[in-house]
Amino acid sequence: MSVKRFFLVVLLVLVQSCGGGGSKMPAGGQSSAPGFSSNSSVSSSSLSTSSSSLSSWASYSSMPADLPTGTVEELPLLDLMTENSAAITSKETYVNGSFTLASAGVTDASGTLEVRGRGNSTWDWPKKPYRLKLTASTSLLGMPKGKNWVLLANYADKTMVRNDVAFMFSRSLGFEWTPRAQYVELKLNGAYQGVYQLVEHIRIDKDRVNIDELKVGDIDSDKITGGYLMEVDFRHNINYCINNSYDAVCQNGVNTSRNVDFCLDSSHGMEPACLSNPETLHDSLWVNQRNYIQTYYANAEAALFGENFKDPNVGYAAYFDVDSVVNYYIENELFRNVDGALASFYMYKKRNGKIFFGPIWDFDLSMGNAGYSDASNFAGWHIRYATWFIQLFKDPAFEAKVKVRWKELKDEGKLEYIFQYAQARAVWLEEQQKENYQIWPLVDTEDFISWVQHGTHGGTGSYDAEVKELISWQRKRAQWMDAQLSQ
Repeated sequence: MSVKRFFLVVLLVLVQSCGGGGSKMPAGGQSSAPGFSSNSSVSSSSLSTSSSSLSSWASYSSMPADLPTGTVEELPLLDLMTENSAAITSKETYVNGSFTLASAGVTDASGTLEVRGRGNSTWDWPKKPYRLKLTASTSLLGMPKGKNWVLLANYADKTMVRNDVAFMFSRSLGFEWTPRAQYVELKLNGAYQGVYQLVEHIRIDKDRVNIDELKVGDIDSDKITGGYLMEVDFRHNINYCINNSYDAVCQNGVNTSRNVDFCLDSSHGMEPACLSNPETLHDSLWVNQRNYIQTYYANAEAALFGENFKDPNVGYAAYFDVDSVVNYYIENELFRNVDGALASFYMYKKRNGKIFFGPIWDFDLSMGNAGYSDASNFAGWHIRYATWFIQLFKDPAFEAKVKVRWKELKDEGKLEYIFQYAQARAVWLEEQQKENYQIWPLVDTEDFISWVQHGTHGGTGSYDAEVKELISWQRKRAQWMDAQLSQ
């Protein structure tokens, strides 16, 4: 029996021992669509890569239910139609339209909606991401009902699995909520657009960020304390528009985004945290809530950088949920997320509670993908050099918590599962990626390669090679971190 065939048999045995893997979608998980086959070129080559890199790290005794199995032959089809086939050309202006979402030819959901562009850098890339606002709150592909959804294009990630792997690991870390996502094929006004991820939009909701949603009248000492949902992003910095004319928010050197979102500026070098909810804190009617969160945030930073910052009663631990901070740090450091602690960095404050880090978002340029900010180097710390984390690691108790958490994840098999999951997802997408790359470049064009090209990365021209490179890089990264955190 060949080595490749041997490992295929091993995988099939593991799948059978855990009930077929994708037959049940766990909360926040990925379901496997019907119609699988076990044949795939990625399957054999990737499994060979895995076998040669298996370490002494613990593995799950049986595979979790979210492990993708086989190769999907048909993805759900999301068919978007805009009124009069209008083009979607703006991130600000919605276009009216309708949608039909079907799995294996059977309609899962349909209705009317509004759609616009979304993203920051990603909106400028050829394969466009979109923001959907359904007229009626609707459950899509087994995910809880909602009006607000996102279509991630994953254009920069030629494996199309990085965001999916990051969401999986976030769930295994135990974040209170991780966006659920499903892969779909997208048609826009009848034209095939490729493989996308249909993802829950980050917002306050009982099935998403489950915190109290403030009302304008919530001003008593109890209700005013929460909830608040905020996002750290360097593009909201008051100085972002100095010598910047390419971003539409920059008008005569002024960052107009701050006129829309109320932002909390750091006194210690972090990028501003701007309120996603409540969205109206600039309104004079919300002055009480605005003053409250502004004061709380300032006090939290003062405690973090104060003389008694290590004191659990008056230091940073009195204001921040430390377990969520540790989990956020490990996820972003392990995947060397170029945006970690810099952009798409969400936090929320519960009523009568502390500030929690999360949910996680935007990992398409992680895992060795980005070609800038030294993010392609598997060795060396990354977000540990963000000012908040520099200060946190001055506390031996925080560093000890990171090391303990890392050992737990390693001993529980959750680190090793990253590689198993990434390989399985790539096998699952093998047939669909071929169709996607019939219309989008697998080798990046000259105007884009500065984002992702470094060394041999960014120009392989092979899906199989891109997957191997991701797994190889991530393995080296995990082993480097393990050497540091095991000391």
